[in-house]
Amino acid sequence: MTRLDAVCSLIIPAGTIADVGCDHGIVARYLSDNSGLCEQVIASDISEQCLNKAKAALGGRCNVRFVLCDGICYDCDEAVIAGMGGVLIAEILKKAKPLPNTLVLCPHRNSEEVRTALTELGYCIERDMIVKERGKFYFVLRASKGAEHTPLTELQILFGKHYDEKNAILQEYLTKQYNTYAVAPEQNKLKLDAIKAAIAAQTR
Repeated sequence: MTRLDAVCSLIIPAGTIADVGCDHGIVARYLSDNSGLCEQVIASDISEQCLNKAKAALGGRCNVRFVLCDGICYDCDEAVIAGMGGVLIAEILKKAKPLPNTLVLCPHRNSEEVRTALTELGYCIERDMIVKERGKFYFVLRASKGAEHTPLTELQILFGKHYDEKNAILQEYLTKQYNTYAVAPEQNKLKLDAIKAAIAAQTR
């Protein structure tokens, strides 16, 4: 499964869904082509050049609206944010007015920043999966507001809400992380301890 497949698989039907940081509008195209998912698609980007790429690919579709803006500054029921670092995604969510009810997120790195922000903003993480594409690992999450949730543990924040459910890709990711930090064990003791605890949960 690719990142795009994973992201699209977590989208749920809603009235208006936004592709935030749309670039070429790949997710927006998927939403527009699958009419049962939403009534309106918003393709937004901070870059006018990127938004023009999306307009060139999707222009003329009556169910797609293009917005040049920084982050989320419009009403939408669900927002998809993929292709950015976790720190930037967290910043976008903290500045969003208003916040969507549902989020589908795929940070390129620092997924722990995203989980922390979601918890602080009152979201419940419903799905938290990991995929491998071209040798790199990516977490893909869906979260909703208003759903009952419990605080995440440190290991859930670091390695995913379902880190203790056996998963071959997650095991491979944890092993790679361990080998990376084991090069300097003294400096990375806390990280290595967390990784070892997650590996232990996977192998139980």
